[in-house]
This record gives sequence, C-alpha cells and structure tokens, in this order.
Amino acid sequence: MGMWNQRKFRQQHSAYIPTCKLPTEISVNSSEDQIPTFYVHGFRGGDYTTHEMVTSAQKFTQSPVFLRATVDWSSKIHYSGYWSTSKFPIIQLVFKDRWIPSGTIERWFNQILNDLYQRYHFKTYNAVGHSLGAVALVSFLINTYNKPLPKINHLALVAGPFDGVVAFGDLPNINPLSPEGKPAFMTPKYLWTYINRIKFPANAEVLNIYGNVNDSSNTDKYVSVSSARSIKYILKPQVQRFVEYNAVGTSGEHSQLHDDKSVLQVINKFIYNDEGD
Repeated sequence: MGMWNQRKFRQQHSAYIPTCKLPTEISVNSSEDQIPTFYVHGFRGGDYTTHEMVTSAQKFTQSPVFLRATVDWSSKIHYSGYWSTSKFPIIQLVFKDRWIPSGTIERWFNQILNDLYQRYHFKTYNAVGHSLGAVALVSFLINTYNKPLPKINHLALVAGPFDGVVAFGDLPNINPLSPEGKPAFMTPKYLWTYINRIKFPANAEVLNIYGNVNDSSNTDKYVSVSSARSIKYILKPQVQRFVEYNAVGTSGEHSQLHDDKSVLQVINKFIYNDEGD
C-alpha cells in the first residue's frame, strides 16, 4: 500500500488523538456500536507487557491503529495514536510508575474509561489484564457495579495473583483448592472479593489464563496455580460464562504468558471471535 493510500485509509478508518490531548478536546464522530478493548499491565509492567497482545489483536481484527493512554509521573494522562472507527478500537494503558499498586491501577482505569466513554459513547467494552492488572480489573468491576458506565462484555485475566503472590501471602503447594475451586487460605484481598462477588457483573464472560512452569512448584514463578485459579470459585457461579486456559512449561512463565503465541490466540478468539460472529 502506497504512502498516500495509507494516509487515506487512516483518515477513513481512524480518528487521531494527539499526545497530551484529552478526548474532550477532540471532535470526532462517535459510534455506540463500537466495542473497545482495554489492555492493562500490572506491577513493574510497561508498554512492553501488552505490546504483543496489542500487536496480535491488531492483526486478528485487521486494524492498523490503536490508542495508547499513558499516565505519567505527574499523574497526567497523555493520549497518543489513533482511536479506530472500526468495530473494535484497541486501547493500551501504560503507567510510567511501574511500582503502581492495584488500587491505583483501578483508579486510573476508571479515569481513562470515563474519559473515552464521554467522548465515544460506546455501550460495552472488553478488557484484558495481566498480573496485578487482572486483580485491579476485577476490583474495579465490583466497585463500580452501580455506576453509569458502559458494561463489561468479555474479560480476559492473565496470571492474576488473586490469592497472594509467591512469598507474599502465598507459597508453592501450601494452599490447595477444593473441587469447587475454594482455596484453603484466603488473603484479605481475596476475602473482600469473595464477600462482594454479587456486585460483579452477571452478564460478563470471563477467560482466566494461568501458567505452570512445570518444575514441581505449581507456579508461574511468581503466582501459584492455586492463587491464579482461585478466582474461579468467586466468579464462575456469578458470571454468564467462565472458562480457563492453562499454559505449561516455558509458555507458562509469568512474563511469557503475555507474549506466548498460543495464549494470544486464545485471548483473541475469546475477545473478538464471539463478538464478530
């Protein structure tokens, strides 16, 4: 495709949002039929964490553009890239403070979702969270159950430490799950999530991906299988659909899960195939 044709294609299929401009400053056509997907990294993550997820989603949906929302060190949001006018806009969240806790991730996701909702008026959205980003998304959906926001449609949770991190509230092979998925020991955060589970959107479809490096520890090196799978006990009875995927071996390492081709294929089919049919 020539340079002129590329420029023409982008003008027809996307709306440009300059860096450091909030959506309220941009005048574009909105579509209530769009279903954006938000990609959220976790603790010590960055744009590289969800890079392969975003790239594979672009290929899967044949979208040449995506929007990046970056929260800088001074707590300001910078938008760069393009909001696609196709059915599935892709939004990558990046936090410059890589040591960001779950509650702060939740707060910034809330701000960015609200910003873009006010501008583009979409009714539903999808979200993909890795590690602590997955925990933050679950908490966000519980805490905003009665807020006038678009509804979550498909939620993909990748390597979520829902009942503790190895050496921090969890240790390998000491917290077995019951046949129903109930952990023997619950961290305060897990217990809070369980108590408030009724607030989680019942219409949601959830994919939970967990890894196992297969070295007898039953962990992905940072999160135990028990901790990652423990969310099943909370959400499976609550949501419309709950499915799991287990990545084993090298693919199951915590920092490989967000780049593994098989994992990316599972995520994309879950997020976009059901939507596109």
